[in-house]
Order: sequence, then structure tokens, then C-alpha cells
Amino acid sequence: MKEFFLRCDDVTAPDAAFRRAWRLIRAAGLPLSCAVIPAAAGEPLVRFLAGEAAAGARVEALQHGFSHAEHSGNRYLKHEFGPSRPYALQLADMAAGKKLMRRLFGKLFTPVFVPPFHACNTDTLKAAAALRLRGVSSSRLPPGGAPGGLAFLRTRVTVNEYDLRLEPLPVDAALLKSRTLAAIREKGPAGIYFHHADLDAAGLKAMKDYFSFLKELEGRGLAAFRTCAELLRRSSR
Repeated sequence: MKEFFLRCDDVTAPDAAFRRAWRLIRAAGLPLSCAVIPAAAGEPLVRFLAGEAAAGARVEALQHGFSHAEHSGNRYLKHEFGPSRPYALQLADMAAGKKLMRRLFGKLFTPVFVPPFHACNTDTLKAAAALRLRGVSSSRLPPGGAPGGLAFLRTRVTVNEYDLRLEPLPVDAALLKSRTLAAIREKGPAGIYFHHADLDAAGLKAMKDYFSFLKELEGRGLAAFRTCAELLRRSSR
């Protein structure tokens, strides 16, 4: 059975866009890993997620960079953690983000680092290992992969696509289903990630259709949906 995790990126507050996506996820009975920007999050998000968890939702907060700043100077090669930043700066920002996440979210915080823009380098991974984070979640890793003890939770299915002006394109449910079926044939857990802020009414309708498809896969015994914390616990057995 293929294991998937569903990740929502750039989460900072329980605003209208997040709540619309969350209602679909809750209605489908799927767990959610929220990639939270530490420096931009606050008590409203903490209260919302804690309340949903208390009501039975399988939800967690992952560490999405520090402030989601862009340091590359190239709109097509954006990164907050990457080659333009030395190890010491990456380590300091990651440590500050981890401290914030622990203080804000407590047990809801799963120590998995999500590099903004899916960009990182070997120094990023060294910093994550030095801070004893449990894993990194991205679409790819730099050559050499993750150091020992640091799990790689790869995202395989991309929901949002963008044009050359970086404007969101319509969500294609058929394409998402095709990507998901392709991921089933691969080894290891696979992430499905999306940006809630870029889902318009048509995008939400496509996501509702897609979530129904995911539940059908689950019902047929082809897929199981986990939080990252659950995946890490299973891998450590």
C-alpha cells in the first residue's frame, strides 16, 4: 500500500483561503501537514489548529523556512536557504524558526524542515542535522542526499502550476490523478503539496474532485494517508 502525506504550504493564519481548503480536507477525512512560516505565524493559527486537533483532526505543523524571505535575486531561482547564504546564517535562521515553532505549537510541531521554493543546498541539510530536526520535505535534495538520521519526505504530486509570469494556472484534477497513480508505482512515501492561497473557486472544485479520488484509492487499499509524524514513527520501528 502506498503511503502519502498531504502538505499545505505558506500557512500563517486561519484566513478565509486556508479555511476553505481546510473544510474540504476535513470533509474528506484526510490528514494535513501544514508547512508554517515561523516568523509570520501567531496565536490565531495556534488556537485554530489546536482546536481542530482536539476535535479529532489529524493535523500538524512543519517548519517552512524562517520568514520565507527571498535571497537569490533571481525570480526563477528563488531561495531562502541555499547557495547565496553561508552555513552560519542558515543555521541561525533555522534555529530561530525551530524555537518559534516549539514555543507556538508544542506537540503539534513535527520537526520537519520544508525549504521555501523547494530550494536548499548541503549546508541546509547540515544545519537541519545539527539542530536534530527529524526530516526534510521537498521535491528534491542536493547531490549526496540527506545526512544519516535525517529523513527525506519527498513531495511527488504538485497541485499548483504557474505560468512564466508566475501567475497561477487552473488546477487540473485529471493531471493530479495521473501524477498520483504514477507515484503509487514508486518506492517510499510521497507528498502531495499545494498552496491554499492560490486556489480560486474553480481550483477548490477541482480539489474536491481530487480528494474524492484519493479516498477512492484508500477505499480500494491502494493508498494510505499519513501525517509526517506518523511516517517518521513508522520508519523508526
